[in-house]
Parts: sequence; C-alpha cells; structure tokens
Amino acid sequence: MSKPISLTVLDNGPLKVSADSLTLHYCGEPLEVEAGSDVYICRCGQSKNAPFCDGSHQKVGFVAEPPKGNDKDIKVWEGKTIRTFFNPNTCMHALYCKPLKDLRARELGGDTDAAAEIARVVMSCPSGALNYESTEVTPPQSADGPDIDVREGGECRIQTAFQINATPGERQDMSRATLCRCGLSKNKPWCDGAHKKREDFK
Repeated sequence: MSKPISLTVLDNGPLKVSADSLTLHYCGEPLEVEAGSDVYICRCGQSKNAPFCDGSHQKVGFVAEPPKGNDKDIKVWEGKTIRTFFNPNTCMHALYCKPLKDLRARELGGDTDAAAEIARVVMSCPSGALNYESTEVTPPQSADGPDIDVREGGECRIQTAFQINATPGERQDMSRATLCRCGLSKNKPWCDGAHKKREDFK
C-alpha cells in the first residue's frame, strides 16, 4: 500500500500537498506534478493560477478562522446487517446520499440486496462524512480516479489515503475528503458547498 499523502493547511494560506508521487486533475484535465515536489493549492479562491496558489491570499487578506461548532454528534443508523455513520462536521452537502432513505427501509424490510447498495452509496460520498460497518457486505470497489480531483467551480476532492493537520472528526474516512478552495466555507478547511454562491468561481 502506498504511503498516505500529507496535507498541511497553512494558516490563512494555501493547502500544501506533499507526496512521493501524486496524480492531480483540474477541471477534468490531468496536471503534471514533479515526483516528490510539494504542491500548493489555493484556498482563498482568488488565485489567477488556479488551482495553484499565487499569493493572492496575502493581497485579499484571506482569513481562515477555525470552524465554529465543529463538534456535532455522529449520527448512527442501525440496520439488520449494516450500520452507517454520518459525520455532519465534514459534509459538503453533495446529496449523493439521497437514495439511503429508501434503501434503509428496504434493508429493514428484509431485502437482502439493500445492504450492498447502502454500502455502495455510502462509499460514493466524496466528503468521507459517510461510513459503514458490516460483516456481511463485500466492500465495493473504489472508482478509478486521480489522488486529488480539483473540480471546476467546486471543491478539492481527496481520493486517496491522506494525513492532515486539521481535526477530521470521528468516523471520517481518511481516504476521502472534500476541502474548500473558494474561500467561503464556514467550516474550513472542509467544503460546505458554499462555492455554489460564486458564479465567477472556476
């Protein structure tokens, strides 16, 4: 197994990414990253060289205050053969989880296929806020993709094992996360979907 990438959230500055090797996409296109070099991804949302930092955070006075209220309780759902966990502190509200309501009802009703579907939906959550436990479900295969996927007009998706100098919270999946890069999230460094308010953001 490869070594986890290291993410360092710099005070009122960019996200420093350190890795022996790294695959990085921006707006769906691969970017060349020199092996073993550090990468600095903009968090203020003002860089003219996105997704990379160009020092604009200093010009605009970017302040990334510690999150307030980042202590919401983990929500646990108990099924017959599967248990799910939801960490609201790192959720980006992407709504990949919408099918869970019906799937949970099916699982409780005895549908033997529902637990595997629940696991698949949980693992499709890009923020890692959803997780599950089950001894009867074969873990779904991870989708192929870059280690870091910087979405057009959106978040910075981490899609590989990582370490970070921020508190991820209980039950956070440390191979999935969505980090803010628009500068508007009220839960920095985590994305809360605030980029949707910026029509000019790419």
